[in-house]
Amino acid sequence: MTKKSGLSFLATPVMVPFKTWRGLPSLAKYTLYTRVSLQSTPVVLLCAYFFAVAANTGGFNLSFWVMFLGAVVMLVFAVLVYEFHPSLNSRPRRNVQPFFITGLVLTLLGLVSYLVMLLPALNGYISESMRPIVLVFAVSCVLLLAIAYVPWMNYRWLWVIALSALSLCASTLFVIMPVLMVGTVRLSVWTIDVMKEVERSRELEASLRVTEERLRFAQELHDTLGQHLAAMSVKSELAIALAKRGDDRLENELRELQKLTRTSMSEMREVVSGYRSINLATEIEGARSLLADARIQLSVNGTSTGISPADREMCAWLVREATTNILRHSDATTATLTLNSKEVRMDNNGVHQDIGKLSGLSALRARAEAAGMTLMVSRNGTQFSVTMLLNHAGEE
Repeated sequence: MTKKSGLSFLATPVMVPFKTWRGLPSLAKYTLYTRVSLQSTPVVLLCAYFFAVAANTGGFNLSFWVMFLGAVVMLVFAVLVYEFHPSLNSRPRRNVQPFFITGLVLTLLGLVSYLVMLLPALNGYISESMRPIVLVFAVSCVLLLAIAYVPWMNYRWLWVIALSALSLCASTLFVIMPVLMVGTVRLSVWTIDVMKEVERSRELEASLRVTEERLRFAQELHDTLGQHLAAMSVKSELAIALAKRGDDRLENELRELQKLTRTSMSEMREVVSGYRSINLATEIEGARSLLADARIQLSVNGTSTGISPADREMCAWLVREATTNILRHSDATTATLTLNSKEVRMDNNGVHQDIGKLSGLSALRARAEAAGMTLMVSRNGTQFSVTMLLNHAGEE
């Protein structure tokens, strides 16, 4: 028992990142992957440049470590710029401007230091073994400028031309490096922006569909009851006036007002009844179409005819509420609807938050319990399930 607990204790820190990754939405996963990839690029290149040159020239001395430490300091700010820049995050982070400005100033100072070292007056102070390391330091400054700062600056392509010209002083092989770095970052940011726009469109579409249904119902109530309520208001005012004068027509007006009230109540019941009476087969097809518009694939196992007629209306409400829940509270790509004589279940992936207060499903649960059914909601990782156990299992 102790060994198992010890192994579990050791495995927990290792598994936390994997569990965190699985719990992220698709957009957050992509932005994290892109951000880490861009952060890793300068780290790997700088270490490779410095240690390859130092190993070939035997330059592991104090000057090497000073320049390497300077490059590391500049690299830290470049990594922080990536970490907090809003273009590379799917959620709000700290203000990136202080890191951006500080890192940019330090990197430009490093590049200026290299240009100063090129002055003829300093030729005697730089040994031949140190020249490759100084050159790599300059290339590192150009690399960090191109990958961490220039992509977000105004007139970025003029900066790219200037950095390419400086790279030409080092080697013709490095001329294309600023162009590739800036282009790669801009394409990555553009891709993330497109995904963010798609995500916003998807959320907006789901909200619009819910709003359209509410407006439709509100319009029906307005068209049905508006005229009657206006007439009732006029009749009541007339009845008050007749009552003050003691007019014998008061009784007739009150009878007409009562008749209008009953008519209005009857028509309101018809509207609500028409809104609440839904068909299971129609709801399944509507869910399939609605989810397909949101690029969510719905698989249906079973048919509406396998459900007892007494349970079909409640099951139709389950399909409608579950579909709305998928659109509004998940980042789903697939969903499965299972229908049989014992239960109706809707499963979907893309759930990244704990089950909170789901008002629509809570109201449906109360109605299901009143009808003798059981509604269950569960979550396992990113999988979310809504199940209704039927009380007419096997009946036709």
